[in-house]
Amino acid sequence: MSQITVDKTLCLKDGLCVDVCSSRALILGVDGFPEEVAGRTCNLCGHCTTVCVCEALAHTGLPPEPSAPAARELPAPALIDGFLLSRRSVREFKDQPVARETLESLLDVARHAPTASNTQKLHWIVVDGAEKVRALSAVTMDWARQAAPQAVEFWQTGYDLILRGAPAVVVASAPADYIWGAQDCAIALTFLELAAEARGLGACWTGYLTRAAAADARVRRALSLPEGYVVNGGLMLGRPKYKYQRVPPRKPLSAQWI
Repeated sequence: MSQITVDKTLCLKDGLCVDVCSSRALILGVDGFPEEVAGRTCNLCGHCTTVCVCEALAHTGLPPEPSAPAARELPAPALIDGFLLSRRSVREFKDQPVARETLESLLDVARHAPTASNTQKLHWIVVDGAEKVRALSAVTMDWARQAAPQAVEFWQTGYDLILRGAPAVVVASAPADYIWGAQDCAIALTFLELAAEARGLGACWTGYLTRAAAADARVRRALSLPEGYVVNGGLMLGRPKYKYQRVPPRKPLSAQWI
């Protein structure tokens, strides 16, 4: 059964949809219009529909949501570079909640991150509210007594080294048998982290929690992690308590050209 439909009154026969098809599932037919190649599997990336300048192509396999327009102009490199270099791992947060609408907008950005072969297998878990975050840290302490005793020492003094008193935590997971889960989650979390920065939020990766979820079933239950899924990373989120004035130095670049 054909998955694409072409409005021949709009199609320019320019072949853009064919050129961008990563699965090589499209060709130009004898009449010059795009058509599907028998036996080729489309990975539903949507490139064919979004590259079309006249919106002549539709794909039945894509979700029914309308495509958002692509940005016509991008910020100058200096602006983007400054934004990226100014990002800090924030571990001290203001005592302010993160609005649910903000968290939803961040997840919407993250779900558009690239995934291997466009599989889109990620599942997100949101821990919304400082009390829930602290309760998750408390569960993680059972794991930390053996694996991270320094975190327990800080906990006993009233400081949460696990999740740093953040008002929200977002966790990315993927099926355990999906070989690209770690990479896909890392890319999506990076999208989310940068989107959070643009909204005035600070973020820090949840290293302790990620390790604990891999080793301790109690932590996985506290996260309500679906059966067969693994945690591949997470972010603490909140309003930064402090504003950083400069970009810290880094080690010299290590690279080779071949």
